[in-house]
Amino acid sequence: MNYQTKRNYHPLIIVLFASGMLSLQELNEIPRTTKYNWRQFNHNSYYGHHLVESYIKQFDDIKDVFQSKFTARAIKTILKTRRGFYNMLGELAYHKNLLKRHANSIVTSIEDMAEFSRVTITKACKFYGISKDWYYAQKRKIVCKTSLFKKCYRQYPNQLTLKEVVDIEHLVKQTENFKKPITTIYYNAIRKGLINCGITTFRKYANALGYIKSKPSRAKAKKGFKASYVFEWLHIDITNVQTIKDGIQKVAFVKDNFSSGLLHYKSTSEKTGSLFIKQLLKETFEKYNLYNRTKDIHILSDGGSENKGEVLSWVKHINAPPVVKKITAMTEEFPFSNAMSEITHSIYKSEFMGGKPSEDKASHIKSLDAFMEYYNHYRYPCRLYGKTPMEIISGQKIDKLLFSDTLKKAKANRLEVNGNFNKCMVKIGCKRSQ
Repeated sequence: MNYQTKRNYHPLIIVLFASGMLSLQELNEIPRTTKYNWRQFNHNSYYGHHLVESYIKQFDDIKDVFQSKFTARAIKTILKTRRGFYNMLGELAYHKNLLKRHANSIVTSIEDMAEFSRVTITKACKFYGISKDWYYAQKRKIVCKTSLFKKCYRQYPNQLTLKEVVDIEHLVKQTENFKKPITTIYYNAIRKGLINCGITTFRKYANALGYIKSKPSRAKAKKGFKASYVFEWLHIDITNVQTIKDGIQKVAFVKDNFSSGLLHYKSTSEKTGSLFIKQLLKETFEKYNLYNRTKDIHILSDGGSENKGEVLSWVKHINAPPVVKKITAMTEEFPFSNAMSEITHSIYKSEFMGGKPSEDKASHIKSLDAFMEYYNHYRYPCRLYGKTPMEIISGQKIDKLLFSDTLKKAKANRLEVNGNFNKCMVKIGCKRSQ
C-alpha cells in the first residue's frame, strides 16, 4: 500500500500564488485541490492583514520588475548602490565632522531622488538611511561664502566679525611674525588692542588663515617642573653658538623658572670651566640683589664639571639671608630635567636667529643683547597669560582674567554686528540662492 504524505508549503509560496507570480511549471507541481483551496482564502479576514497590506499592494510592481530582465538588473544595481551608500553613511555617523562636511552633497542627492522618482522626502531619506530631522536641519542651514568657515553670520553671531578675521589675517601674514609662537603674536596683539578674542579662537582662525610656525629641530620635551615664586629656581646651562669669522662661541643663560625670564648671560670663545659659571652667577645675584632675599634659591644645572668646583665653593660660602642650594638635574636627589635651559637655547637659535649664524663675535654679542630684550619684553609665554617675563620679575602677578572684561565687551559687540550682517551672498540649503 502506498502512503502519500501531505505537503507543507512555505508561506511565501501561497503569497506568490495569490499574486500570480508563479510560473506555469511551478503551478503544475501544486495539486489542483490545493490550488482550489488557496483560491477560496479570504485574505482580508486573517489577523494582521493590515500590517502586510502595503507589501501585498507592491507585489504587482515586483512582478513587473522581474518580468523584464533589464529592469530587474537595474533595480538590483540601485539596491546594491543603496546598500553601499548606506554602509558609508553608517561609517560617517561615527565621524560627525566628515558627515557635516558632505552634508550639502547628501541633501542634494536626497532631493534629486525625491524629484526623479516622485516619492516624498521622507521616503527618499529612508532610502539613503538618513533621518528626516537630520535632512531638514541641514536644509535650514545657510552657507555663507563670505565667512571663513562658511557659517551664516546671523545664524552664528558668536563667530568673529569680518573685520576681526581680516585683522587676524594681517597679523598672520606679517613677515615679522613668521617665526614667532602663536601665543606671542596673540598676546602682543591683544595688549595693543589689535584683536579682542580668546586665544583658542585666535589659534583656530590663525591656523585656518595659513599660520605656520617654524619647527626647530630639537629632542623630545623632557619632564619638567614649575616654581612657586620668582627666583626660587634658577636654570643654567652652556650651549655652543657658531659664528662665521670667529668660530664657536660658548653661551650660558641664567633663567628664572617661575617667570620664564632670562636674568643674565655670559659668552666666551675660551674654555668654559667652573670659574666662568661662578662669575655668571655672581653677576646675576648682584644685578637682582639676590643676596638680600629671604626665600630659598635653588640653582639647577646638569652634572658637567663646569657646574662644580668653583661654583660649589661659592655657593657654600654665600653669607646671605636666603638659603642657596646647588642642585644637579636627573639625579636621585632631583629626578627632573633641566629642559628649561635647553628650550632657551633652541628659541635663540631657531626662533630668534632663524638658524643663521652671526658674522663675528661683535655681532654675536649684539644678537644676544637683542635676544634678551625680545625674550623678556616682547615674547609672551602661554603660562603668563599675556604678561611678559620681565613684568613678572618686577613684581606683577600672573592674572588669568587679565583680558576678560575686554573679551566680554568684544563678544557683545560681535553678536550685534553679526546679527545685522547683510552684505554677503548666501546659499540656503542646497539649491536655492538668495
